[in-house]
Amino acid sequence: MPAFTARRQRAVGIYTALFLAMLSACGSSNNTSPGPNNNDGYSGNDQKYPVLRKNIGLDLAQVSSFAVVNSGTGASPVWSGGGTATIFGALQSPGLFALMQNGDVTPVTLVEMSDGTTATNNQAAIAALYATPQWVLITAGGWNIQAPGADGKPVQVNCATIAVHRPDGAMYCAPIGIRSVSGNGDDQQFPVRASQSGSVVFLMSADSLNRNILYKLVAGPTGEPVATLVDAKLHPNWFVVNASGDLLVQSTPAESTQNASIAQILPVDGSDAVTITGAHNEFAIASPATGTDADTFFVVSGGGGGYPFDGTIRVLKKVADKFQETDEKITLADSNCSWLFPLADGEYMICGSNMIPSLARALVDGQVQASPVVRVFAGVTSLISVGGGAIRTGGGVVYLFAQGLNGHFLARHDGLKQENIAVDPALELLSMVATNAGGLDVVAVDNGTNQKVRATVKPGETALTVLSAEGLSLAEVVVFVRMQ
Repeated sequence: MPAFTARRQRAVGIYTALFLAMLSACGSSNNTSPGPNNNDGYSGNDQKYPVLRKNIGLDLAQVSSFAVVNSGTGASPVWSGGGTATIFGALQSPGLFALMQNGDVTPVTLVEMSDGTTATNNQAAIAALYATPQWVLITAGGWNIQAPGADGKPVQVNCATIAVHRPDGAMYCAPIGIRSVSGNGDDQQFPVRASQSGSVVFLMSADSLNRNILYKLVAGPTGEPVATLVDAKLHPNWFVVNASGDLLVQSTPAESTQNASIAQILPVDGSDAVTITGAHNEFAIASPATGTDADTFFVVSGGGGGYPFDGTIRVLKKVADKFQETDEKITLADSNCSWLFPLADGEYMICGSNMIPSLARALVDGQVQASPVVRVFAGVTSLISVGGGAIRTGGGVVYLFAQGLNGHFLARHDGLKQENIAVDPALELLSMVATNAGGLDVVAVDNGTNQKVRATVKPGETALTVLSAEGLSLAEVVVFVRMQ
C-alpha cells in the first residue's frame, strides 16, 4: 500500500513493510492559470514541466476558511459581497481560494513549472479539504503530476492527496485517496480525525477491492508526513480518536459469516488492541473533558447509529494506560436518540422523530447525565433532508432545516436557546455545511429565477445572507472548509 513521502525539491525515500511511494516537487511562485488534468503533454525532452509547488505561499494561521469553486461558464463572479468584501472574479476551471481573517479573498495555486515560473496547465481538481491541527489534507482524486526523476527528467506520478503543513505551508503529495462518506451532517462519518496536538492523524481510504481501510499519518524524520496502513484486515465502518491519539474503530471482519461488527481500541503506543464487550458499539465520541479524563471514549448503544437508544452509554476511561469499561444508564422518555455533539453547556443527542425533534444533554464536563435535560425544537412540523440529512453541527451549535407552520426555516440551537432563520420558499437547498465558527454555508437553486445561489448564515446572526446568484449549472460544486 502507498503512503505519504516528502515532496520538497528532493525525493526522500522511506520504506517499511508496506510499499511507500517516493515523490518530489520543486519551485515556488504564484500562478492562476487553469489547464487540463492527467494529460499534460510533457515528455522527457522538455526542459521544464508542471510540478506541485513546494509551499502553498500563505500564512495558514491567518486563513479562516477555504473555498473550492467550479464556476462552469466563468461568465460571472464566483462569490461576492457578504462578509468577504472582495469579488473572486470569473473562473473558467476549478479554483481554490483562501478566505483570510481580515476579509480578503486570496487565490491559491498548487502547481508551477519546474523552473519556478507560472504553470499553464494541469491544475488539480479538488474534491474536498480536511483541516487538522498540523495538516490540511486536500483530495484531488486521480490527479497526476510530474516529478523530477533520477536523471532530472519528468516522471508522471499520481497525487491523489496533497498534505499542507500548517506551521510553515510546506506541501507534499501521495497516491492514496481519502474516502468521502455520505451524510456530512453526521460527524461520526468524518473521514479524517486527529489527536489533540495533531501529531497523529487517521484517514479513511479504500483498498483495491473498494473496502474501507485506515492510514495513520505522522511526521517523518525530516518533517515529511508518512502514512502507514493500520491493518490490511481492518475495514472500518466508523472511527474516532482521543486526545492522545488512541483509535476507537468499529469494523466488519472480512471472514465474518454473520456480517458482525467489532469495536476495539488500538492504543497509540502500539500495545495490544482492546475489544469492547457487548453490543455497545454503535456510535462514539472522544471525551470533551481535559486533564485525566481527556482520553475517555463515550459509546452510544443502539440498533443502528444509536437508533433506538437503549438507555446506556458505555464509558471507556483510560487509567494508567489501560481502558476501564463501565455502563452509565440514562433515563429518557424518548428512546429514539442518536449522535453526541458539543453545544454551549454539554454534549447532546438528537432525539425524537422527524415530526418532533429534541435535544437531550447526555454529558456535562465529561460526566454522563442520568436524567438529561431535554429541549424540544419549537415550531418544527417536519424535517427537510438536504444532501444526507436535515441536521448539521459545528461551532457549538446545531442546525435543523425544517418545515413549520409559516414555511421553511433553519432552526439553530446552542443547547440553551433556539433561533429561527427564515428561508425563502423558492430556494431549494442543495448543500449545507456548518462552519467551525457556528455559521452555515448554503448552496441552493432559486426555482423562481433558475439561478444558483450561494448564501451563508453568519455566526450569531439570524438571517440567510445571499453572497451570489448566477446562471444555474448543476455540475458546479462548492466545498466550504473552516480551519480549526
